[in-house]
Amino acid sequence: MNCTWAKGQAAPNDVQYFLYIRDSKKKIERECPHYLKDSGTHVGCHLQDLSGLTSYSYFLVNGTSQEAGIQFFDSVLLLKEIEQYNPPNNITVHCNESHCFIRWEKPRTRKTLSIREFQYQLDIQRQSDTGSSRNQLIVVSGDMGNKYSFPRPGLRAKHTVKIRTADARKAHWGAWSQPAEFGSAEPESSLVHVYLLVVLGTFVCGLTISCLFKRFLGMHRLFPPIPRIKDKLNDSHQIDHQQILWEKFAHDVGKGDKEEVLAVEEVAEAPANA
Repeated sequence: MNCTWAKGQAAPNDVQYFLYIRDSKKKIERECPHYLKDSGTHVGCHLQDLSGLTSYSYFLVNGTSQEAGIQFFDSVLLLKEIEQYNPPNNITVHCNESHCFIRWEKPRTRKTLSIREFQYQLDIQRQSDTGSSRNQLIVVSGDMGNKYSFPRPGLRAKHTVKIRTADARKAHWGAWSQPAEFGSAEPESSLVHVYLLVVLGTFVCGLTISCLFKRFLGMHRLFPPIPRIKDKLNDSHQIDHQQILWEKFAHDVGKGDKEEVLAVEEVAEAPANA
């Protein structure tokens, strides 16, 4: 935890400040273990170990000088209201054909907290976008399981995601995490490029067909077809069987279905007279 203050405008040059912290339960007072300095003057305090702090703590900034008296400053602070959580850990992004999935782990805190005590803010941006066209920030509740899914923005679009953390009851956001990249560095083809490719392809296809047609006509003129010899035998006029009138067979008048039988008898020749 860092506590900072500013040197008073009317403070003498030899002024020096000291920070004292006292908890509300044990009444144990301790001085700042590590001061932040500006030209030798204490202007802040860094607390690495917060185990001795309670929910309510008393802070006192006292100043000393050989030239004049220095007005002190004190305040009782609720640590949960001023605490800023660290960014989440182990941010990973995995994408399939339709969606991208972001996962992370809850940050390390002063006290052990459940996932419901956190809320997260996601900043997903396309790297080629300008500052005026940035996407809106996405707030995800801690009870959602530290994950977020969204439709895949582009098969070849490179994006980054940053996440920061806050208390679930108060949006006192901490620092952003380091950007996690996902997607490809190649720019995604726009609709204009696709339209130009379609027009160019159509033009090339039309030009190719036109050249082939002209070549076919040229070959036809250079090599005209050879006349075919007429086959008089096979090319004779075919008889149209539909125009032939077939006469019906008529029976002769007076004749019936009876047949005449002619008998022939063989007669032996008489011998000649001697």
